Amino acid sequence: MNRADIAAALAAFDGKHKDVLESLAARLTPDARLVRQLCDLSGQEDGKLSAAATWLLKRFQEDGLTFSEKQSEALLDLLDHAAHGEAHWETRLHLLQMLPGLTLPESRKAALLRLFKSQGYLGDPNRFVRAWSYNALAALAARFTELRGEVARLLEAGQGDEAAAVRARLRNIVKQAPWARGG
Repeated sequence: MNRADIAAALAAFDGKHKDVLESLAARLTPDARLVRQLCDLSGQEDGKLSAAATWLLKRFQEDGLTFSEKQSEALLDLLDHAAHGEAHWETRLHLLQMLPGLTLPESRKAALLRLFKSQGYLGDPNRFVRAWSYNALAALAARFTELRGEVARLLEAGQGDEAAAVRARLRNIVKQAPWARGG
């Protein structure tokens, strides 16, 4: 399928019923060309389209696809783009959920830390985006151990969030990462 065909198929997604996306995922082979096309579509201003494209990327990752360093860089760029634009909350959520499986280069460590602490992520009005932003911070600290103290303090502060989804995600992080318990 070319980019236009994929965009047309993604446009059939109503934002709720995932069967359209499941069917499309079954018909596609997640090669480098398709990943590039989906990354491009994920950066579009059309919220439904970008959410559908990131859903497919996340699905392929869950099915065993490992993103290359170049693809990881493109997805990290999308995380940054999504924080500063009118990206649909589900686009941000899918990207955050993919983060633990991405290559996180040392050169992006400080920028990613700032990004996940920003209004576009920890300050997002959507409770699921906030919850998975904490997960992204924990993934960053798992990769860069020097960030663990700061991230542990952020995780502890997050326990005051009124959303049960955030507190539940924080409990899961602490169970999986003893360093996250803080001092």
